[in-house]
Amino acid sequence: MKKGILLSIVSILAAAAITGCANKAATGSTETKGEEKQPITVVAATSGVSNPFSFQKDGNLTGYDVEVLKKIFEGLPQYKLEFNVVEFEGILSGLDSGRFQLGVNNFSSNPERREKYTFSLPIIENANVFVVRKDDEKLKSLEDLSGYKAVTEVGNSGATLLEKYNNEHPDAKADIIYTDENFVKQFESIESGRYDVRIISRISAEKAIREQGFNNLKIVPFASTNSDPGSYILFDKNGDQELIDAVNKRIKEIYEDGSLLKISEEQLLGNYIPKKELIEQ
Repeated sequence: MKKGILLSIVSILAAAAITGCANKAATGSTETKGEEKQPITVVAATSGVSNPFSFQKDGNLTGYDVEVLKKIFEGLPQYKLEFNVVEFEGILSGLDSGRFQLGVNNFSSNPERREKYTFSLPIIENANVFVVRKDDEKLKSLEDLSGYKAVTEVGNSGATLLEKYNNEHPDAKADIIYTDENFVKQFESIESGRYDVRIISRISAEKAIREQGFNNLKIVPFASTNSDPGSYILFDKNGDQELIDAVNKRIKEIYEDGSLLKISEEQLLGNYIPKKELIEQ
C-alpha cells in the first residue's frame, strides 16, 4: 500500500514538472513571437526648410513630402517611421552611410542620382523651370545660359543641370554662384539684379512668387533630355528591397484612394500628382 502511494506521489510530481516546463516553453514561445512583431524603425531624412515640401509649422514638421510619407507608413504597421532633419547635403551622405533608410526633399531624377540611389515611384509631377526677371526675353532653354549669373545650392537638381551645361560649353559658361541662402532670398536677389536666374521646381517657384509678391519675376518653362518632371523618395542603392516594395505598393494605394490628391490640394493648393501611367509601371 505504501509503495502504491509513493508511486502516485512521484507520478503527480513528474506530471507537475512536465506541465511547468510546457507552460514555460509556451510562455517563451509567446515572448519570442511578440518580439518578432515589434515594428522595424525606418529613419527618413529631410531638410525641414524646403517649403512647401518639408518645413516647420508651429513647431511641427510638415509639407507635401512629409505628409505623403506619413500617409504611406500609416498602412505599413510593420515599420515605425522617424524623421531626422538635416542639412540638404546631409540627406544624401546619410543615405550613403546607411544612417538613413530613405530621403524626402522634393528629389528630382537625373542620371547621376539614378546611378547612386534607388528611386520610388513618383509622388509628384514637378518639372524644373527658370525664374528670371520679367524683362528677360533671352533665356528660353539651357542653351541660352551663357554669361548668366545663376544662383543655386550645392547638390540640387538645378546645380546638376548648370554644371552639366558648363561642362558641355567650356567657351560659353554660366557663372554659377553657390549659396546657403534659401530660395526666397535668392529670388529677392534676382529681382534686385544681383543674380540673373535660378533653376527650381515649378511648384516652389509658383508658391514663392504668389505668396512673397515677387511682381518683377516670371517663370520660364524649359525642356531637357535630362529633365524628369517627377519627384521621388530616395533609398540607398543597396537598400532593403522589402521596404522599397512596400513603399511603392502604398504609393499606388494612396494614389488610387485619392489620398495623394488630397495631400497635394492641401499642401500645394492644386493637383500636382503624377500621371496614372507613371504610377502603374
